[in-house]
Amino acid sequence: MKICEVKVLSDVMMVQKVRSAAKIYQKYVDKDVLIVFSKSKAGPFYTYQFHAGKDNFQHLAGVKFPEGAEAFFNRCLDDRNILKRNEIVPVRDIKSTSSKIEILPDALDLKKAKVYKLGKKDLITEKNKFSMAIGNKQNIMGFDKRTYPLPIPVTAMNRSIYEFCSAVSTVFLIMTKEVNANKYSNVFYEITKDILEKASFDANVLSLIDDKAE
Repeated sequence: MKICEVKVLSDVMMVQKVRSAAKIYQKYVDKDVLIVFSKSKAGPFYTYQFHAGKDNFQHLAGVKFPEGAEAFFNRCLDDRNILKRNEIVPVRDIKSTSSKIEILPDALDLKKAKVYKLGKKDLITEKNKFSMAIGNKQNIMGFDKRTYPLPIPVTAMNRSIYEFCSAVSTVFLIMTKEVNANKYSNVFYEITKDILEKASFDANVLSLIDDKAE
């Protein structure tokens, strides 16, 4: 598998990209996320749940901020005291971090799910320890189980999802909930309006969704 060659971003662009990515991630940060997907609009439909923590963001960006992961995420959102380039400290090297930051806004934008695909079975590789990924031909975000009860995002790469899987599925519905909530109640994205009423979701899917979901 060949990683796409990426030039190191300029200082200005690197700051802009990572701040843009943080603002996109903020829309569902610290929430549990439900993805409903299928190979066909007729189903069968499958579900995948993950948690998007503030402390996961710097890892996705390939950064190791001296004050900690949550502090880095908050710095990226600060519009009064703008993040400086020297605060973007690479975990390995600037080229790897630049490669991640360049695609990060697109990889984190779950509302682009109509053009994203989910692999189901063959995404675990020897070099990339994740069990599920959402992505397209340009980038992927990989998920795996760590210490949190749900899987978390563990990597973002400028790699095509088709390098990791042959079978992909369309995302039909994305919902979020607060961590202490029992069921998902907020529709974050739907491939078509009012999909909860239109789609033939089975009991396994509906059991995760609040009857009063909006």
